[in-house]
Amino acid sequence: MNNNKKKLSVEFDFKTRHAGISALIIIAVLSILLIVNILMGELSLQADLTPKKLYSLTDASKTLLDNLEADIEIIALYEPGKEPEEIMSSVKEYERYSDHISVSVVDSDRKPALVARFSKDDEPVSKGSLIVSSASRFRVIPAMDLYEVSYSQQGQPQIMGMKVEQQVTSAIAYVTSGRTPKIYEITGHNETTLASLGYGSMLTQANYSLEDISLVREGIPAEADIVTLIGPRLDFSEVEADILGRYLEDGGKLFVALDPTMEDVHPNLYALLAKWDLEVINGLVIETQKNRLISQFGDNPFIFAPYMEDHVALQPLKEEKSDPVFQAALGFRRTQAQQRQIEYFPILSSSKDSWIRTDLQSDKSGEFEPIPGDEAGPINVAAAVRRRSLDTYQPEGACIVALGTAASLKGLGFLGQLRSNADLVLNLVNWAVDDPATVNVASKSLFRLPLRMSSLTGIIYAGIAIILIPFVCIGGALFVHFKRRHK
Repeated sequence: MNNNKKKLSVEFDFKTRHAGISALIIIAVLSILLIVNILMGELSLQADLTPKKLYSLTDASKTLLDNLEADIEIIALYEPGKEPEEIMSSVKEYERYSDHISVSVVDSDRKPALVARFSKDDEPVSKGSLIVSSASRFRVIPAMDLYEVSYSQQGQPQIMGMKVEQQVTSAIAYVTSGRTPKIYEITGHNETTLASLGYGSMLTQANYSLEDISLVREGIPAEADIVTLIGPRLDFSEVEADILGRYLEDGGKLFVALDPTMEDVHPNLYALLAKWDLEVINGLVIETQKNRLISQFGDNPFIFAPYMEDHVALQPLKEEKSDPVFQAALGFRRTQAQQRQIEYFPILSSSKDSWIRTDLQSDKSGEFEPIPGDEAGPINVAAAVRRRSLDTYQPEGACIVALGTAASLKGLGFLGQLRSNADLVLNLVNWAVDDPATVNVASKSLFRLPLRMSSLTGIIYAGIAIILIPFVCIGGALFVHFKRRHK
């Protein structure tokens, strides 16, 4: 008898090994997918893949939510199960981001008593509205205010954007602070107002209220958070300049937009600004740097996109790569006094290839080459000054923001009012007021440019998608098949 033990061995052929490995891979992949699916369900992870982040909160909203101390309830008045997904996706982001926010969907037909709590005689609450409430305050957002709507020449409405975040964030700022900062717009000098230029709704959505005042009749109310002066054609009287000067001395804020004039017709106003280290250079800025000019206006040197300086109010514009555009702008510079308690901020500037023409009555005023008397660029076409403490160097009291064009706020010819100019105004007003009750969240556009291509390009793309890609896939499959058969 042979005592040598025979070792048993099992040999697998190629197909058996391959099938076993494939089965293990499939099991492993399915297991990973199952685990990931469970984790996604537990963690409620989501990603906003829309190009313009339609359903993501902006930094302004997140900053407001980070500082919340009170609990906020957002009530969406829809029939449960029939609420618009595009609205609720944005609203639920607030609940997901902050533990102080709760969101509920309520059918107003089934709970009329709850809706009645938020109704006013002149403002009934309709289905489709959002109600943002805290323990003591609330704001109702009508359904139509959640969309940005434009109208065709035939009067047909078209939804161009979403204003859910803009409206909800503003409402949260109001119900948590209880404040609506007040803007008083100076009249009586043939000027315009931001409200008459169409900026009223934008400022209201940012939680401001606007009202006109006459310096002679009413003075400046104590509750004014900021006063505005847009494109005056007449100068201040000495009495008016004194009223505005005392307001600034007491810590007031001023937003002013000026246009160039043929003569120095604003001596009292310019002198008041100079007392705050802000000197007006009355003239026309001429820009010759090609990349700052606007092709739609034939590279007109009086219409240009100024450079944005390093200022916190301009950060949102820089992030969106949204350039303000100025036309017929005058300039500013800091006075030679350079008072230590006054901080000067350049906001927007022309290029080094620009200059400002101060002699607008010269025979050569229409020439696009420098003439004697011109001041070389760069020129500040928007600037600000702010008083600061000499002990701590922190902001303390008065603040003035000045734009070197009021005409640009009215609109730029066939381009109309530019969104970038409107955002510039709101950001600078917010910076000057510096009140947590205000917040600037832009509406999110749904506008998409159509894809345009020539017939030849269309045929090439169709051939790639319909013929080339399928043949590559089939060829690869055949190559793998015949290679395995020969093993």
